[in-house]
Amino acid sequence: MTRITTNGTLFNYRYNLMTTTNQLNKAMTQVMTQRSFSTYAENPAGATRAFKIHSSLNATRAQYDNNKTVTSKFETAWSIMDGVINDLTHELGKVPAMEGLNGTNLDNLDTQAQILRSGAESIIQSLNGRYDQDFIFAGSDNQKAPFAIENGHVTYRGVKVDAELDKVYHDKDGNPIKAKDGHEMTNQEVLDMWAKEDPLYVDIGLGFQLDDDGKVVKSTAFDASISGIKVLGYGVDDDGDPKNLASIMLRMAEVFESYDPENKGDPWKGNEEEANRLINKFNDAHERMSDAHSELMAKANFLEANGTTLKNTFDSLNTERQSLENVEPADAVMALSWAQLCYSAALQVGVNVIPQSLMDYMK
Repeated sequence: MTRITTNGTLFNYRYNLMTTTNQLNKAMTQVMTQRSFSTYAENPAGATRAFKIHSSLNATRAQYDNNKTVTSKFETAWSIMDGVINDLTHELGKVPAMEGLNGTNLDNLDTQAQILRSGAESIIQSLNGRYDQDFIFAGSDNQKAPFAIENGHVTYRGVKVDAELDKVYHDKDGNPIKAKDGHEMTNQEVLDMWAKEDPLYVDIGLGFQLDDDGKVVKSTAFDASISGIKVLGYGVDDDGDPKNLASIMLRMAEVFESYDPENKGDPWKGNEEEANRLINKFNDAHERMSDAHSELMAKANFLEANGTTLKNTFDSLNTERQSLENVEPADAVMALSWAQLCYSAALQVGVNVIPQSLMDYMK
């Protein structure tokens, strides 16, 4: 026969009442916070998974923001080039060039030359456009205006793009750049480097990684650099003529300005053939720039699609997070009602379990 003492009964009652009270508090907390657990100890497996999901959500959010910024940059670049190709080069380039070569407009060559020069300057100003605080077409050195016209020549980051190409390059401090084999690089080689290898890598959710040397693995990041020299073109061809639109327009302006109607023998001073040659090369340069324009559009479309993928990834992760951390409101309210009922019942039991004191008896 087991003896049940008053102290034992009170101990068990207090223990059960505390358990019921804790369950009521937990149910109230879930209703107020809508969370299935508040501490790691309540659900270690769920809390561990939720922590990983939060980390992935933060990374995806940052990648989406990066992608959005780069997308806007490329769309702005595409818009600028669209204006250059379809408006400036036609109205201020091809039209005055063709009119200047028309035999009936020889008296207006100075005017056509001014239009061509103005058109070249407008192209350079457009390619010095900014997005936010960065120069769009400056490659990785995007805090300085990339293009300028100095002494009749187009320059990119201080280097003439159509003259003195065989000279050794020197930076602003007068120091040369050495190639892998140790020789000092020429202006042509530096321009080649800026056109091909001038990256500005951004993490947009492609599995960003660094190799053993601490360099970005190219296939895991997006190159957000837009090399203006690659877009515009640079160098000279076999005839010594420039390959880019702005330089061709400047050279044609010089040819038109050299025309002397007073020189009855040769008013063109031997430059008529060059003028006709340049108009054909103008069309070739325009075609190359159109190809660069199409490449920008393709990259902008890729970024747009990647942004959609990142958004879908974020939504999926957030849905999984909610399933782990959140509770159904209806279930939480029902659990609270049950906990309140249990707590009330426990208090009612206490009336019969806890002995009355002398003061209670006298009442």
